[in-house]
Amino acid sequence: MERHQNSAYLSVGTLVLFIGAASLIAASLTAWGCGVAPAPRYGRTNSAVVRELETRQRAFHGSDEGRLSRVVEGYLGIPYKWGGTTRRGMDCSALARAVIRETYGVELPRTSRQMYVLGTPISDRTDLRPGDLVFFRIAYSGTGISHVGVYVGRGRFAHASQSRGGVVDRLTQPYFDTRYAGARRILP
Repeated sequence: MERHQNSAYLSVGTLVLFIGAASLIAASLTAWGCGVAPAPRYGRTNSAVVRELETRQRAFHGSDEGRLSRVVEGYLGIPYKWGGTTRRGMDCSALARAVIRETYGVELPRTSRQMYVLGTPISDRTDLRPGDLVFFRIAYSGTGISHVGVYVGRGRFAHASQSRGGVVDRLTQPYFDTRYAGARRILP
């Protein structure tokens, strides 16, 4: 029993010694200019970033409704590339991710199937609001969700078309109307 208590004491002592040594090493590295400094906070030195974050916050809370349209315009005409995530080529989920991130500062998962489980389902198309995600089942892609777009208002949505790249189309077009699978609201 006494041996067990001593080994516990040695373990605690070793831990205290280790923490002390780690603190000493960290202090030494910082003094020599080799330490890891905390990331700079947004302040006067980076006012462009602060303005951008404030703009995204206003859009997120609905006080800058035109921001979504301006961001979508920047993605029109970008070529379609399956699995692509850059302006040289992107697929539907990459376009939706980029538009939502740039407009509202919200990060979405990578695929349309992963996005389909987020937020609140919207059962009636007349309840759609700009920024909602709209989903489709495209037959040649198998069963399940295979296409996503961002609702921009007035019955239209932005998406990456395989044949036309980044575009805005109407939800009532026969091709999309028959393949519509639902919508999700990810914003408050």
